[in-house]
Amino acid sequence: MYFTRDTLAGRIAPYASLALTVFALAACADAPAGLDAAGDRSASATASESAFPRAGDGPGAVYTLTNGVNGNAVVAFHRAQDGSLTSLGSFATGGTGVGGTIDPLTSQFAVIVNDDHDALFAVNAGSNEISGFRIGSNGALTLASKVSSHGAVPVSLAVHGNLLYALNARDNSVSGFRISSNGLIVALPHTTRSLATGASGAAAIRFTPDGRQLIVAERVSNRLEVFAVQPDGRLGDPVVTPGNGAATFGFDVTSRNQPIVSETQGSLTSYALAQGGALTPITPSISTGGRAPCWVIITQDGRFAYTTNSGSSFLAGFAVDAEGHLTPLTPGGHTGD
Repeated sequence: MYFTRDTLAGRIAPYASLALTVFALAACADAPAGLDAAGDRSASATASESAFPRAGDGPGAVYTLTNGVNGNAVVAFHRAQDGSLTSLGSFATGGTGVGGTIDPLTSQFAVIVNDDHDALFAVNAGSNEISGFRIGSNGALTLASKVSSHGAVPVSLAVHGNLLYALNARDNSVSGFRISSNGLIVALPHTTRSLATGASGAAAIRFTPDGRQLIVAERVSNRLEVFAVQPDGRLGDPVVTPGNGAATFGFDVTSRNQPIVSETQGSLTSYALAQGGALTPITPSISTGGRAPCWVIITQDGRFAYTTNSGSSFLAGFAVDAEGHLTPLTPGGHTGD
């Protein structure tokens, strides 16, 4: 099942124009003890989430990844203003995924769009590549480029302006690229580097909205790494902060550069991000009311954050104030199915 921010807005709370995002409700690989990985249900092979927003609250498109071991593809849907979806087809990436049925990439942001919403980028975890697509006026895709991720098993992507970074999970590394609006990808020399010593379970990568810092979440080593982004696109040395809860996983960042991070034990933590890269909890490990929260999305106006309780099959929503404090939208955390 998939949800867009616009759809959630109409069902839960009235708020301003939103960038469209889709959640893939598959189970986290790091579900709490006592919960099987499937959360007592079947899960799609879909392993990532992203979307193509349109102006205002009008129609748009929704994208997800097949992660097929014999040929990876992005599946596209036209999204009507009422949130209903109509298939636009499947678009081959030219690479391969790793297969599997239950969140095999164990990541967030394996499919992303650029800031102008006219190009899409996807990981090919099986062939260690990234594919770039042009987005047509109706949301359909045209493959424009495919390049090495310069690491093993890319699972997550981050984009800001014409700069893209890939997170490679198997060798716990990051690599930088320059991108264009027509989906072309060019490697940025001397940007491939290992995460800090002890990194394990690289799960998500995201720029801060101002583009000055790049954040990586690691679920097994349970920590966050923050890199300063240099003017030439290269990265400074990482600043490492232990996760406040257990199994730090997916996250999004507010317009005030405050990461809101899921913890698969059943909670979220919001953090204040210092200019030097250190993170300090604001609201520490607030319960989501369910099991195995995996992915986090913040509305474009920054007022609300939503996470998937994948082990319980419902969404939990939180109000976000200017200081980054989190308040549940509904008692017990059950905001939407």
